[in-house]
Amino acid sequence: MSGALRPPRPWPLDAAGRPKRRVAVSGDRGVYWRPDGLLEVGYRDADGRLRWRGPFETITAARAERGDARAKARSGERESANPRLKFGEAADRWLVEQVVELRPATRAIYGNAVGNHLAPRWGGRRMDAIDVTDAARLVRELGAQGLSEWTIAGILKAAGRVFKFARRHCRWRGENPIELLEKGERPKVGTTRERRIFEGDELAQTLAASSEPWTTLFRLAGVVGGRESELLGLWWEDLDLRDLDAATIRFAFQVDRDGERVPLKTEESKARLPLPRSTALMLLEHKAHTSAPSTLRSFVFGTRKGGPLGQRNVLRALYRAQECARTPDGLPTFPELFEVDGLGHLVVSEDGNFVPRKVGRRELRLPNFHALRHGAAMDCDDAEEARDLLRHRNSNVTRAIYRAHFDDRRRELLRARMETRMETSTRGNGQESTPESRGEVANLQRIREAGR
Repeated sequence: MSGALRPPRPWPLDAAGRPKRRVAVSGDRGVYWRPDGLLEVGYRDADGRLRWRGPFETITAARAERGDARAKARSGERESANPRLKFGEAADRWLVEQVVELRPATRAIYGNAVGNHLAPRWGGRRMDAIDVTDAARLVRELGAQGLSEWTIAGILKAAGRVFKFARRHCRWRGENPIELLEKGERPKVGTTRERRIFEGDELAQTLAASSEPWTTLFRLAGVVGGRESELLGLWWEDLDLRDLDAATIRFAFQVDRDGERVPLKTEESKARLPLPRSTALMLLEHKAHTSAPSTLRSFVFGTRKGGPLGQRNVLRALYRAQECARTPDGLPTFPELFEVDGLGHLVVSEDGNFVPRKVGRRELRLPNFHALRHGAAMDCDDAEEARDLLRHRNSNVTRAIYRAHFDDRRRELLRARMETRMETSTRGNGQESTPESRGEVANLQRIREAGR
């Protein structure tokens, strides 16, 4: 730096005889020298608070930053009141002060999002330094790891809530980068592939291979589309079986992971649904033969001691039934559970049993308990009916999950209506429509010749 733009030498001292922290640059109000020869800018923000920016190596850069700061202050744009706040600090406070009051399952989800995905990337970074580019990069990286679109959306939700918490409780005044993401940068939950459901005779063969009380539980889930935790939380007072032709089931509680019966999370989930007569008879038979208590406030699916069945035990029972399920020919209903040789034939041990594969069930993508709920939804006529059965907040959620299925169903209904219109128009011309002729392409050349 030349002449007038050099820092003062010797460096001035304060009243206590210590070197001053900064010294004003002559002729440039708001620009200051530092002892190391660099520059800083001092200014008042929109709230009237004194703030500093820098360091800068040149007077030109310092002047430009001073102009930007003053312009933002004049426009009323607020700045971070806690510029050194780090994401990890805000996330830890959020988990301790707000998330701790939520349900255990929700706490676990948010804790996983912060501990396994957000903190490793952003934990040591200042909130002000995280921008929308970082948020978009997070989505891409999570997708590259193979996480589902729904999982990525949940992680983004947790990140957004940390930023909102920091604004309300940590005196941070920055922008929430999650809210700035464009539509194309957000996870595309609508493109999530459809879940595997029971197809053909798979469910019937699985039920035939199961035992009580699991068989009744699986059948009820396939009819009413209830979640596993909701069905395990049923008391006998939730079932009205007095009139078999007007039987109902009421969902209002669920069993959490600790085995406690707690109210359902949302009001939309609480509802009373009709029960078919055959299902009501099945439940009465189950009540007559169960070894568990059967008072009004006893669990429909309970243990001999009166507690609810465990969720892990339900899944184990379903997996055992799938392994034992067989076709009428004696072959496994789910051959992917067993080893195959080089020719694709199932491997059978010396005792005549099929040899199980040593691979996780998730990798095999077999229908799980939730598949019973999906199967019930896919038997509905449209998304609105499925919404009522599944008790979603609105049908947009239902459409996002079952979009492709209901699109296929609408196309088939449209095809049938078009076929009806074709038959009607043919009948008007005095022609009889036969099963062989339906759907055939008309011979345009023959029609033209007949018109001549």
